[in-house]
Amino acid sequence: MRFRRGRPKIPRLISEEPKLKVFKPQGIPVKDLEIIRLEVDELEAVRLVDLLGYEHEEAARAMGISRRVFWNILKSARKKIADALINGKGIRIEGGYYKIRECKFDEKCGKYKYCRFRLKPCEVFESHEE
Repeated sequence: MRFRRGRPKIPRLISEEPKLKVFKPQGIPVKDLEIIRLEVDELEAVRLVDLLGYEHEEAARAMGISRRVFWNILKSARKKIADALINGKGIRIEGGYYKIRECKFDEKCGKYKYCRFRLKPCEVFESHEE
Protein backbone atom coordinates (compact mmCIF):
# COMPACT_ATOMS: atom_id res chain seq x y z
CA MET A 1 0.00 0.00 0.00
CA ARG A 2 1.36 3.43 -0.99
CA PHE A 3 0.78 6.51 1.11
CA ARG A 4 0.71 10.07 -0.14
CA ARG A 5 3.57 12.15 1.21
CA GLY A 6 3.25 15.70 2.44
CA ARG A 7 0.22 17.73 3.31
CA PRO A 8 -3.15 16.96 1.78
CA LYS A 9 -4.13 19.22 -1.11
CA ILE A 10 -6.67 21.89 -0.17
CA PRO A 11 -9.44 22.55 -2.72
CA ARG A 12 -9.28 26.04 -4.19
CA LEU A 13 -12.42 28.15 -3.73
CA ILE A 14 -13.96 29.64 -6.86
CA SER A 15 -16.99 31.87 -7.25
CA GLU A 16 -18.71 29.95 -10.07
CA GLU A 17 -18.19 27.53 -12.93
CA PRO A 18 -17.04 29.28 -16.12
CA LYS A 19 -19.86 29.98 -18.56
CA LEU A 20 -17.72 29.20 -21.61
CA LYS A 21 -15.44 26.18 -21.73
CA VAL A 22 -13.61 26.52 -25.06
CA PHE A 23 -11.87 29.38 -26.89
CA LYS A 24 -10.23 29.04 -30.28
CA PRO A 25 -8.69 31.27 -32.92
CA GLN A 26 -11.11 32.35 -35.64
CA GLY A 27 -10.87 30.63 -38.99
CA ILE A 28 -9.00 27.51 -37.88
CA PRO A 29 -10.94 24.24 -37.60
CA VAL A 30 -10.87 22.59 -34.18
CA LYS A 31 -9.40 19.40 -35.64
CA ASP A 32 -6.30 21.37 -36.77
CA LEU A 33 -5.77 23.13 -33.44
CA GLU A 34 -3.54 22.25 -30.55
CA ILE A 35 -5.62 22.65 -27.38
CA ILE A 36 -4.22 23.90 -24.07
CA ARG A 37 -6.01 22.81 -20.88
CA LEU A 38 -6.57 25.68 -18.45
CA GLU A 39 -7.84 24.50 -15.07
CA VAL A 40 -10.81 26.23 -13.44
CA ASP A 41 -8.76 27.36 -10.43
CA GLU A 42 -6.19 28.92 -12.80
CA LEU A 43 -8.97 30.87 -14.50
CA GLU A 44 -10.23 32.07 -11.09
CA ALA A 45 -6.73 33.30 -10.18
CA VAL A 46 -6.51 35.31 -13.42
CA ARG A 47 -10.02 36.68 -12.88
CA LEU A 48 -9.31 37.87 -9.34
CA VAL A 49 -5.99 39.56 -10.11
CA ASP A 50 -6.20 40.71 -13.72
CA LEU A 51 -9.91 41.42 -14.05
CA LEU A 52 -11.01 42.46 -10.55
CA GLY A 53 -7.69 44.02 -9.51
CA TYR A 54 -7.16 42.11 -6.26
CA GLU A 55 -3.71 42.07 -4.68
CA HIS A 56 -2.13 38.60 -4.57
CA GLU A 57 -2.66 38.31 -0.82
CA GLU A 58 -6.36 39.19 -1.09
CA ALA A 59 -6.87 36.84 -4.02
CA ALA A 60 -5.09 33.99 -2.22
CA ARG A 61 -7.33 34.54 0.80
CA ALA A 62 -10.40 34.54 -1.47
CA MET A 63 -9.35 31.17 -2.90
CA GLY A 64 -8.49 29.77 0.54
CA ILE A 65 -4.83 29.05 -0.28
CA SER A 66 -1.40 30.45 0.57
CA ARG A 67 0.20 33.28 -1.41
CA ARG A 68 2.91 30.96 -2.70
CA VAL A 69 0.42 28.41 -4.04
CA PHE A 70 -1.65 31.25 -5.50
CA TRP A 71 1.42 32.70 -7.24
CA ASN A 72 2.25 29.28 -8.76
CA ILE A 73 -1.33 28.88 -10.04
CA LEU A 74 -1.38 32.42 -11.48
CA LYS A 75 2.03 31.99 -13.14
CA SER A 76 0.95 28.72 -14.74
CA ALA A 77 -2.32 30.24 -16.00
CA ARG A 78 -0.63 33.31 -17.51
CA LYS A 79 1.93 31.13 -19.28
CA LYS A 80 -0.80 28.95 -20.80
CA ILE A 81 -2.87 31.95 -21.92
CA ALA A 82 0.16 33.69 -23.45
CA ASP A 83 1.13 30.49 -25.30
CA ALA A 84 -2.39 30.15 -26.71
CA LEU A 85 -2.59 33.79 -27.83
CA ILE A 86 0.88 34.00 -29.35
CA ASN A 87 0.99 30.58 -30.99
CA GLY A 88 -2.65 30.39 -32.09
CA LYS A 89 -3.73 27.51 -29.87
CA GLY A 90 -7.16 26.77 -28.44
CA ILE A 91 -7.98 26.90 -24.74
CA ARG A 92 -10.22 24.36 -23.01
CA ILE A 93 -11.26 25.25 -19.45
CA GLU A 94 -11.75 22.13 -17.36
CA GLY A 95 -10.55 20.22 -14.33
CA GLY A 96 -8.50 21.30 -11.37
CA TYR A 97 -8.99 20.73 -7.67
CA TYR A 98 -11.63 23.24 -6.58
CA LYS A 99 -15.01 23.75 -4.98
CA ILE A 100 -17.61 26.48 -5.35
CA ARG A 101 -17.41 29.17 -2.66
CA GLU A 102 -20.46 29.12 -0.40
CA CYS A 103 -20.21 32.84 0.30
CA LYS A 104 -21.67 35.02 -2.46
CA PHE A 105 -18.89 37.56 -2.15
CA ASP A 106 -20.17 39.60 -5.10
CA GLU A 107 -23.34 40.35 -3.14
CA LYS A 108 -23.97 41.90 0.26
CA CYS A 109 -23.92 38.85 2.51
CA GLY A 110 -24.30 40.52 5.90
CA LYS A 111 -21.33 38.79 7.55
CA TYR A 112 -19.06 41.83 7.28
CA LYS A 113 -15.99 41.43 9.49
CA TYR A 114 -17.03 37.86 10.36
CA CYS A 115 -16.63 36.75 6.73
CA ARG A 116 -14.09 33.93 6.71
CA PHE A 117 -12.82 35.03 3.30
CA ARG A 118 -12.21 38.70 4.27
CA LEU A 119 -13.00 39.93 0.79
CA LYS A 120 -13.14 43.51 -0.46
CA PRO A 121 -16.92 43.70 -0.92
CA CYS A 122 -17.53 42.60 2.68
CA GLU A 123 -15.05 45.20 3.93
CA VAL A 124 -16.64 47.88 1.74
CA PHE A 125 -20.14 47.03 2.94
CA GLU A 126 -18.94 47.05 6.52
CA SER A 127 -17.51 50.57 6.24
CA HIS A 128 -20.71 51.89 4.59
CA GLU A 129 -22.93 50.46 7.32
CA GLU A 130 -21.17 52.18 10.22
